[in-house]
Amino acid sequence: MSEEKTPAIESLWQKVLEKTDGIFHEDTVKKWILPAVPVSLEQNELVLAVQETFQKQYIESRLGALFGDVVQQAFGSGYTFRVIVDPEIVAQKKSAKKEAEPPAENSAAEDAPAEYPAAEEQDASPTQGSLPLTSAGDTNAAAPDDATTLNPKYTFDAFVMGRSNQFSYSMAKAVADAPGKSAHNPLFIYGGVGLGKTHLMHAVGHKILADHPEKRVLYIASTDFTNEFIRSIREKSMDAFREKYYSIDVLLIDDIQFFTGQEQTQTEFFQTFNRLRDNGRQIILTSDRQPQDVKGLEDRLISRFAGGVVVDIQPPEFETRVAILQKKAHSEEVDIPEDVVAYIASRVDSNIRELEGALMRLIKYASMMRMPIDETTCVAALGNYLRGEKGRRITMEMIERIVCTHFKVTSEDIRSTKRSNDIAYPRQIAMFLCHELTDVSWPTIGGFFNRDHSTVIHAHKKIQNLTDTDGATKALIESLTIQVKGI
Repeated sequence: MSEEKTPAIESLWQKVLEKTDGIFHEDTVKKWILPAVPVSLEQNELVLAVQETFQKQYIESRLGALFGDVVQQAFGSGYTFRVIVDPEIVAQKKSAKKEAEPPAENSAAEDAPAEYPAAEEQDASPTQGSLPLTSAGDTNAAAPDDATTLNPKYTFDAFVMGRSNQFSYSMAKAVADAPGKSAHNPLFIYGGVGLGKTHLMHAVGHKILADHPEKRVLYIASTDFTNEFIRSIREKSMDAFREKYYSIDVLLIDDIQFFTGQEQTQTEFFQTFNRLRDNGRQIILTSDRQPQDVKGLEDRLISRFAGGVVVDIQPPEFETRVAILQKKAHSEEVDIPEDVVAYIASRVDSNIRELEGALMRLIKYASMMRMPIDETTCVAALGNYLRGEKGRRITMEMIERIVCTHFKVTSEDIRSTKRSNDIAYPRQIAMFLCHELTDVSWPTIGGFFNRDHSTVIHAHKKIQNLTDTDGATKALIESLTIQVKGI
């Protein structure tokens, strides 16, 4: 790989860093993005080098889609990024930076990473949706993680309450109003995929931060807790790990069922749980089933999870589905006739995610085909996506076959590690169509193409941008869609 001249690539890298402002929490930038070293920008691809594999995995899986957007904002549509593990390049760049930098003049410069200038002082006040794990002036506390960031869309105001979720909503509000109260600590929310568990959890976090900005709130997926725990063992930094989690005021753990089979993780979380609860700190957990039904979970954890308040969320009833669709349409600033809303609500009854997905498909289809949003367009746009509609079932294999035929590539090519544009572009098209034309999840699509879910999200955003700006791409997507649907 040929490198660009250092001044050029460093200048380009600064453009990327500037675009991270307002996208990522400053602690995320400092901890994960700044340590990456820009290597080259060739053929619309920014190559970054990191020291260790876990850094590469974190950037690609946790930051991937958003960071891809940042790269495109910096350089333009069609640009991508790739992370490589190359300790030698990182060491060389760091050495060069140290030689080029003048001696530090103050303590702030000394505290900054050696390869980057000290950051300008930021407003220490937390923002709605995120809170550093360190209080202002507490420079010795564990560094915060970007997992503290709450989804700004997941608030109580944005949540549609109905009979199916009324009790869970009420309990979440009670926890938000009085966090740490023993009567509802922990709060355990369970239910199927796409019913609003994570939404309620984030809503509690937002409300607590609004009422108590000094509180330390941490949202994290159970798998990320496990990975962080394993990394702490490997790096012999368990004291820092425990200091971080023991200092939290509100701990939000998503998908607790993925702790099954992780004996050491369960033991560590048991200790964390006891420490937080005994100190009056609030814990909120979600799972796809109630505690006693989570196979492979230690009895002592089941007992503690069930010792608080356990609430479930059921699939929304018709009236709630109508309300959800109306609220989603309002947020998209689109007028949807009442009969169309009722039509969709009567046929999509599994979960909120699919319900909103059906509406967004309709909106996109009507816009793309320049058709009015009515029941006829709805049937044409959604086809067999709607329950009870006849038509052939669209599969990822079907989409892959049609895309491969069009581009004259093989299935092996599409699923391979090849990154040349003649393979990458058809792969991205196929991923885009899989998301648009099936109800398959991001991770499942990624697994089908031997990629992770963040790669699929990035591919979808890239093709969507091209579809919106490039007539040829739009025509191609329309043509392939017609072939896939068989209409």
